[in-house]
Amino acid sequence: MKPYLPLVAAVIILFSACRSAATFESPNEFRNLSGTLHLTNGRTVEGKLVVNTDNSLGSRVKVFLPGEKKPQHYALQDVEGYDLRGEYYELKEIRGGFSLGANYSFMKQLTPKGSRIHLYENLEKDKSTVTNRDGTTSTRTRYETQYYMQFPAETGDAVWAVNSSKFVPNFDEKMSKLVADCPALASKIANKDAGYFYAQVSLFKEKRADVLWNIISEYNRCR
Repeated sequence: MKPYLPLVAAVIILFSACRSAATFESPNEFRNLSGTLHLTNGRTVEGKLVVNTDNSLGSRVKVFLPGEKKPQHYALQDVEGYDLRGEYYELKEIRGGFSLGANYSFMKQLTPKGSRIHLYENLEKDKSTVTNRDGTTSTRTRYETQYYMQFPAETGDAVWAVNSSKFVPNFDEKMSKLVADCPALASKIANKDAGYFYAQVSLFKEKRADVLWNIISEYNRCR
């Protein structure tokens, strides 16, 4: 046996293992995790999911069917969302930002499917360059949780950040108009009742989410 053959075999095995390894970075970047893909045509596909929305050169969504070595490829416009680890993540278009072109992200749907207003949780990547003690630089990646809302009047999959100009400043005025078809709720928001108002300078995003849950719950009951 040639001396380099064991080394070549080891490299091939290691490469194959890396390709098949299950990893999870965020709802928009993971590979080889069992789940169910929901397509816009109503079909569902079960298998090992691979998602990378930052991949502009190839398929952003792939599914390895059981027993198959080659994945099925799907464009974002053909995907509605996916089920993973008991949670549902829906593909949404972020509105009100500064990016050029459409900005899509898979977000965890927090509200039930029948909700009139939907609340989503998005894990957003933030990259920064840091200077090390030896003078070299490196890139640091961290994730921040942001919340988004979708209203019945919104077309398509558009969502808005809860700290965007659609809601703040003057949350009491803007939100009360958005739920004007429920006068009792709109009045609570306009009057800044406790649990129905948050200021632009609120530091705790979870507190904002609590306020939005109160509004969504009451709006759903206001038929």
